[in-house]
Amino acid sequence: MSELITIDGNRRNLKERLLITSSALSLVGFIALIDIANAAENDRPTAWIELGGQLEMLQGTSSPIVAPFMAVSPTPAPYLAVPFIDSQRPADHAFGLEGKLTFQPKNSDWVFSASVRYGRSHAKRHLHHTNTVIVSQHTSYGTPTHPAKHNPFADSRTRSDESHAVIDFSVGRDVGLGLFGRDSTSTLNAGVRFAQFSTKSSVNASGRPSLEHYLVAPKYLFYRTSFNQYALTGHADRNFHGIGPSVSWNASITVLGNAEAGELALDLGANAALLFGRQTAKVDHATKAYAKHFLPVSQYYSLYAPRNVNDLKRSRAATVPNLGGVAGISVKYPNAKISLGYRADFFFGAVDAGIDERRTKNLGFSGPFATISFGFGG
Repeated sequence: MSELITIDGNRRNLKERLLITSSALSLVGFIALIDIANAAENDRPTAWIELGGQLEMLQGTSSPIVAPFMAVSPTPAPYLAVPFIDSQRPADHAFGLEGKLTFQPKNSDWVFSASVRYGRSHAKRHLHHTNTVIVSQHTSYGTPTHPAKHNPFADSRTRSDESHAVIDFSVGRDVGLGLFGRDSTSTLNAGVRFAQFSTKSSVNASGRPSLEHYLVAPKYLFYRTSFNQYALTGHADRNFHGIGPSVSWNASITVLGNAEAGELALDLGANAALLFGRQTAKVDHATKAYAKHFLPVSQYYSLYAPRNVNDLKRSRAATVPNLGGVAGISVKYPNAKISLGYRADFFFGAVDAGIDERRTKNLGFSGPFATISFGFGG
């Protein structure tokens, strides 16, 4: 008998959530722009509120917990159907929200802003596979066949949760000086960035790679089996939080139209930061083995191997460089803007992804986003 069960909670609702968010943003933007498109305001708003969402590809969030029994060679048939290491793969994507408040005093080139981005992901899987073994026994009544009492199998249950938040405070100045044409802007910003990343994962894996059968009394329906069975349990909790100086550059280049009637603009941006913080990792895992063998004297012996347990806690100060960029397009009116684009942010050495010892990995977020902005004041 063979059974394969796969549950991935993150991917199941990802498309539905993105569709609902995009539709809601489009509807709100359409309603707002109906009243704004014909407004004849000569003064620019002094404050903007921006709201949106993003779908991000994740890189470097965790590492699998591995036990020796997972690397049997040649690979047993149950292990081919249930790859222990690949089944611990975390979610590929995260869904998040973002908001930003921008203030530019009247008749001033200075811009003050505060923004926050938050995202999270979740993945849950259960994989199981059993190989049925048929035993034949020769008796005076024929050769009956029936399933063995024990069969080779592999089973893996995994879960992973991830969340991340990035908060920025910055002060900037328009340094474009008409470089990209009328109504275009080029702003250089300096400020402070705070970031926090958290991942939790767990695994419960067990396997019986193979077994052997011995006929104890050929004249009777009586046989014995010998096998080795293994199990692994593990948990990992990783975290980084840090704060540090940041710089960024943002440009909006008008492609079509004008500020009064509406315009289409190309948005570009780049950012860099150096975060000083603390990196922690708490990892525990345990493996055990159970052997049951048939002896020549027609008796069993059972053996429980000592349980191998590792419970590790690591915490240390870390300096994490951060680089990112953004590109997109915007439809702008005097008091509203809708933007679509693609953003990437990379944090180098941000996560302690090691198991038994510290091993840092780069953490990356990249993917499409959509925002809608409303301006007020003047």
